[in-house]
Amino acid sequence: MRNLQIEVRQLRDSNASRNTLDASGTVRMQPGHSGGQVHIEAQSGQRTGSGDVTQRLLVLNGRSANILLGSSVPVRLLHSFVQNGIVRYGSATVLVNAGSGFAARPFWRGGDSAELELAAVSSPRSATSPPTDSRVVTTLVAPLNEWVTVAQSEEDSTGSSAGLFNNTQSTTRSTLTVQLRISVR
Repeated sequence: MRNLQIEVRQLRDSNASRNTLDASGTVRMQPGHSGGQVHIEAQSGQRTGSGDVTQRLLVLNGRSANILLGSSVPVRLLHSFVQNGIVRYGSATVLVNAGSGFAARPFWRGGDSAELELAAVSSPRSATSPPTDSRVVTTLVAPLNEWVTVAQSEEDSTGSSAGLFNNTQSTTRSTLTVQLRISVR
């Protein structure tokens, strides 16, 4: 049996923007001394961020290893299979909780690609109980030594508030991409 190295990289990107418009004013009305003052303030801000986390696992060919994710997100698991010599792709959505992730089982039968079985796993109820596999299992055909996207998540949120003299709008977009690279050791 050969050892296989699985490298996992989690790429996170986020963009947030906020636009605010405030207005205030005073009016003085006195005989001979009338006047007014208006103050309008507009603010716009944007924030972007990114980061990636890389894990390396060494596993025996055909054996399973656990890959943990750091947050609770619904992710689209990608899968592929070979049909009549053509690689076909698809996806399924699953919620992966913080402290949970995937069980990865690579199969290399020689050649320049490996088959990778991924199963979503739940976090253990206690430190001594093992993680449990869920019913969501997917299979990928992955070329050796190349990064392959296995899961993706996108989250958009918008918010607004309006008052008599102010208005605020905000938007946030976050993405998570999980990629794997398999190599023979």
